[in-house]
Amino acid sequence: MGGKNSMSKEICFIADSSGGLPREILERHQIKEVPFYFKFQNTDYYCENVDYTGSEFYRHMEKNPEDVPQTAAPNVNDWLGALEERYVRGAKNFIVTTISSRLSSSFQTASLAKDVFAEQHDDVQVEVIDSNTCACGQASLEIAIVQMIESGKAFREIVDRVNQAVGSVTTLFVVNNLKYMEAGGRIGGATAFLGKLAQIKPVCEFIDGAVRPVKAVIGRKNSLKTMMDLAISRVSDWSRLIVTVQNAEFFEDADYAVDYLRKAASYSGKIYRSDLGVVVGAHSGPGAAGIGLVEAGPLLR
Repeated sequence: MGGKNSMSKEICFIADSSGGLPREILERHQIKEVPFYFKFQNTDYYCENVDYTGSEFYRHMEKNPEDVPQTAAPNVNDWLGALEERYVRGAKNFIVTTISSRLSSSFQTASLAKDVFAEQHDDVQVEVIDSNTCACGQASLEIAIVQMIESGKAFREIVDRVNQAVGSVTTLFVVNNLKYMEAGGRIGGATAFLGKLAQIKPVCEFIDGAVRPVKAVIGRKNSLKTMMDLAISRVSDWSRLIVTVQNAEFFEDADYAVDYLRKAASYSGKIYRSDLGVVVGAHSGPGAAGIGLVEAGPLLR
């Protein structure tokens, strides 16, 4: 198994778009991305990263603050199409990752597609992995999978290691405006009202696949600092860390978070950057920023 070309020849990696993997990672490693759908009040559904860029999405939200977008998961045919496309090109072993099954039906539709696909082809292995998170945490986990594939690890070993690691992914984020989380049912109206009064910017975390407020902080810079301090406190092994920072526009805030991590933790390793995807951004709004961490030592050794 293995070698530098194992990504396309031995194991095919397919991911839904909620992780927001950096575009250069997708292209360099030939990862197939299956997009989520989204719509505004008076539009048809668009495909994420196909019909509409993240920047266009957040600009629309900023210009039309009352037009709260709706999202929809990839359907069974979307997943089947992705599997068939890569099968025709020679793939036989497929690793598929999705957003947390507690946040979306993407895992369910991918699993249904797996069953149909496996019935049609008796020479394939397909494993669908529920990331139990989303956004930057999902991206970090997916980058760990890329690195394992590139290192030549066997299909079953990768699947087993990732399933063991899923529960230890850290995904923290802050929002700039609580109205989108309120509209999406992620927080109650009373919390949103208090946030508007006091400029509270809660630091939130994905825990067991669901959103949990961790700490209420007053002021944007304080919330970013608190988020990064929390992230730093979670790390026990800095040597094989996979870090992904994402933002919904507001690039200077992401820059601040990266600079803070470098200085406060004396961290000189790679930090991946990408846009926060629309499936999460629809609930967090413009100005959201997050950090995802995976301690990759146990995965890669």
